[in-house]
Amino acid sequence: MAQGRSNPEIAAELFLSPRTVQTHVSSILTKLGARSRTEVARQAAERSSQHP
Repeated sequence: MAQGRSNPEIAAELFLSPRTVQTHVSSILTKLGARSRTEVARQAAERSSQHP
């Protein structure tokens, strides 16, 4: 998700159903207090730049 992949792309890579990925993405958004996938990607980029 932080790499900008869609739910179907994530599902194919992890051998999961798109619905399962959607459930996990929703959970991640809730836990991080993020409103969008873009915000999660931004937070991930910030964290990775702080911890090389």
